[in-house]
Amino acid sequence: MMENPASSYKKLKTTRGLTYNYLLVRAQAGRPTLLFMHGFPDTSHGWYHQIDHFRTKGYGLVVPDMLGYGGTDKPTDPAAFAHTAIAQDIVDILNAEGVESAFAIAHDWGSPIASILSIRHSERFLGFVFIAVPYGVPSKFPPLELALKEQEKVYGRPVMGYWTFLTKDNAASKIEKNIESLLDVLYPADPEIWTTLVNIPGNLESFVVEGRRLASANYLPEIPREQLKNLLVRGGMTGPLNWYNSMVQGVNDDIIDETEDIFIRRPTLMALAKFDYVAIESYVTSSMQQYTPVELLTERRYDTGHWIHLEDPLRFNSDLEQWIEMVTKS
Repeated sequence: MMENPASSYKKLKTTRGLTYNYLLVRAQAGRPTLLFMHGFPDTSHGWYHQIDHFRTKGYGLVVPDMLGYGGTDKPTDPAAFAHTAIAQDIVDILNAEGVESAFAIAHDWGSPIASILSIRHSERFLGFVFIAVPYGVPSKFPPLELALKEQEKVYGRPVMGYWTFLTKDNAASKIEKNIESLLDVLYPADPEIWTTLVNIPGNLESFVVEGRRLASANYLPEIPREQLKNLLVRGGMTGPLNWYNSMVQGVNDDIIDETEDIFIRRPTLMALAKFDYVAIESYVTSSMQQYTPVELLTERRYDTGHWIHLEDPLRFNSDLEQWIEMVTKS
């Protein structure tokens, strides 16, 4: 792992007054800039395989700690986590750095932000990459209990059962006391454990509160895991959990105007995880095909769990680089 030099990180106060921390690498002549947006629970450092690979090839990089994480501000009010507002924060960063166009690459909770960037700021992007979690049009979020029942009808089990824990008032303090337990589950050596510990309501909470442990995943080695753990504990879990709380509290229910074009209008790469038991492949595929013209969509499948860019970085980086080259030459 190559450490990100501190001198490459910058701070910016966005137009709504929130400070973001982000890695910046200037593009060499003829190379595009890549914007990487992480999800839960992660930081900008989680892209270290991609940072190492694309930095050496002259690509520009903008890699923020997303809202609530790392060196970025951590609002306690879920309303601050409106996806349109976060998307504007990202545009503010690009504007401040003079980045006229970029490729947006998103994982997990980064994907809904990339979706808003596609809807409202499409002209700023050369293409979009969704890792594990697909493009999605914001809509009214159903009551969680109802959503879980609907998922059980479709998949034979609820999928988002872990949300019942992550959206509880005391979830942050419980997780902070047993952060290792949470990381064991969310970065699992065996992704199939998600079918019980993540999908089924109550199971993640009991696992974390009891401080139980699982085998560590080899794709998250000791040094980056320790770095992630320390950053999460230092900043607290209230901010990261507000990505979930903002959804169940309806913050994003009415952010898209009926007149807005909700279809992707740029080349798009979807990286599908065969063994992701939350972002289930059949759901991801149908979501992407619903909103992306077939001539703009490229799909790549990986024999991994949720963390494609960590679990199979060599192939993912190669696929991403080839796709970017194809798009820029077309």
